[in-house]
Amino acid sequence: MTADPVRMWRAAEGERVLWMAGRTAHYAIEPRGEYVFGVVDEQPMRSVRGRERRLVRPGQLVAWDPSQPHAGTALHGRPWTSRLMVVEVADLAALAQDPEDDQLADVAFPQPVLHDPELVAGFERLHAAFAGPSTRLERDERLAEWLAALIDRASTREERGPAEGRDEKALRLAFEYLADRPERNVGLDELAAAAGIGKFRLIRLFRARTGLPPHALQIAHRLRIARRLLEAGEPISGTAFATGFADQSHLHRHFQRSLGLTPAKYQQRFRG
Repeated sequence: MTADPVRMWRAAEGERVLWMAGRTAHYAIEPRGEYVFGVVDEQPMRSVRGRERRLVRPGQLVAWDPSQPHAGTALHGRPWTSRLMVVEVADLAALAQDPEDDQLADVAFPQPVLHDPELVAGFERLHAAFAGPSTRLERDERLAEWLAALIDRASTREERGPAEGRDEKALRLAFEYLADRPERNVGLDELAAAAGIGKFRLIRLFRARTGLPPHALQIAHRLRIARRLLEAGEPISGTAFATGFADQSHLHRHFQRSLGLTPAKYQQRFRG
């Protein structure tokens, strides 16, 4: 998001959900393997994703999958208030170890603006639990239950057959290899060798499972780690070096495209 008071936080260190709440007049996000869910309050907003144009009214739920960049603007110049969460499915190496969570990587939301009072009420309770004092178990339960309900009621999902086990293992190995080496310039031959599969098939599997080519998922891993370093107060230049970006401007460019914020503004809002 850009401009206006928007707060960002994580409920606990290591959790893969980034929470936001606040008021804004426009935003632009290019998701890299991440989902954005939220509820719009007070004023409507106009959303754009590819050729799709929608009016999101107060009380409606948005469910943006990683398939395309999306943006929003205020209607008649009146800013809207929203509560959002970004599910960092870029962390696929961890998610792939849980069969339930791993299904999320194949989920799409063909109708991303939903009028479902029950889902909205559940999201509001979920958001409140992560914003205030609660136990890790309570947060995990609420998140799992709400995501399951959303997927059941509003998504499409590609089923996987038992013959795909070899491909799933290869993808998991490739995800782990990239996640463990964010600072390295890993080549395609090296990545395919680590996965134990041909490089052209690996590219096809990446696109089929995540909607991303391998290099884009590598950037997603780097951005995910960069967020954590910035949240911990690390300097931007050191964060760029530690996560494999060529320099500070390289990190700045990808960070801005991914979340609509500069690294400096992200640090400011997260601390706020």
